[in-house]
Amino acid sequence: MKYEDYVNLNYKPSKNDLICEFYLETREHDLKRTAGGIAAESSIGTWTETTTTKPYMMKLAATVFSLKKINKNAANIKIAYPNDLFETGNLPNIMSSVAGNVFGMKDVKWLKLNDIIFPKNIAQSFRGPKYGIDGIRKIFKVKRPLIGTIVKPKLGLNTKDHALVAYKAWLGGCDIVK
Repeated sequence: MKYEDYVNLNYKPSKNDLICEFYLETREHDLKRTAGGIAAESSIGTWTETTTTKPYMMKLAATVFSLKKINKNAANIKIAYPNDLFETGNLPNIMSSVAGNVFGMKDVKWLKLNDIIFPKNIAQSFRGPKYGIDGIRKIFKVKRPLIGTIVKPKLGLNTKDHALVAYKAWLGGCDIVK
């Protein structure tokens, strides 16, 4: 399938589709092709023909169903993703699909994910936090707001140095260290 094949402005999303709204600026002015590329690359498509694409996969293709031009190379677009494309309860899977490599596409000058509307079955599959704020306060035996910090740099410190930064934060009064 070509990128343009992922655009159907007559498509009406179902209540089971996951909907993403993006702000898009292209490098080349072909908004329809670039929008279709985002739908393709964030679902079942890719930039080249593959021998592994199967006919049964077509029902999992994302569809650009709204493209509202702002100017010749910018638009707000909406993409519908079939519910079956995603594993319920798996937010990393969903986010890596809809907000993954599409931000690095060569035709994309600027891309911003403005909104995600989750279908009911996916939204209900997220159980929420294990303890919640009240449960955390109970574990810590505090009734006040919790104080936390984030170790910086977030990556690269060895275990000993990371532990030392966390230890100093706790000595300084932090309750939680990420």
